[in-house]
Amino acid sequence: MHLDGTWPEMFERGREDLVRFLERHQPEIDAEALAQAWLDRRRDGFAYAQDTRREVTAESSMRWVLARFGMADPSQELLMGAIDAFFAYEQARWIPDPDAVPVLRALADRGLRLGMLSNATHDPLIQRLVDRLGLRPWLDPALSSARTGIRKPDPEAYTPILEAWDLPAASVVMVGDTLEADVLGAQRAGMHSVWLRARKDARQEDTTRPSGSRGQILPDATIERLGELPGCLLVL
Repeated sequence: MHLDGTWPEMFERGREDLVRFLERHQPEIDAEALAQAWLDRRRDGFAYAQDTRREVTAESSMRWVLARFGMADPSQELLMGAIDAFFAYEQARWIPDPDAVPVLRALADRGLRLGMLSNATHDPLIQRLVDRLGLRPWLDPALSSARTGIRKPDPEAYTPILEAWDLPAASVVMVGDTLEADVLGAQRAGMHSVWLRARKDARQEDTTRPSGSRGQILPDATIERLGELPGCLLVL
């Protein structure tokens, strides 16, 4: 899947939608200040997660922010409603790769096991995207770091999939569009890797801080579009 837009655009629109939600449901608080505190907390959480490879979930960040604004025990409706309001615009802007379903179908017809592992702060968002984009029939499991607690490239991030499939790492191929998270993570876990070249801002990781090791990460194979994957796997 690809984001049809930029991360700054997603953050700004999400902030505006969160403010509107809060003004409707908690009119007594400073919605603008809370929304800015949320963005600051997410920025700090992302930096922490990048350093430790331990995910800071959207839910934990929102709970922290609401507590600072006098809501230490928010209702589930308020908590999840605020998070959903922030992510609503981003959720609508993810689009499927045009080759995604044909490639997944072709690989499944070969008898290959297919799954997904995404670095993300909010697992419900990922699960809704998998369903909305029609990918669920082929992805088992479909996981996120928000659910497992561990971010790529930590090799432990891949353990739930390897255990679910009962397969050794050396028999699994990781296909991803980031060198730092996907390819490096696969190498650390003892897996094969295929790098799908993507636009520079395809993932939030690529727009935050540069990696000095990027040039040293060498995938087993590189493809320019997802439709090349079935043929590429034949030679790995």
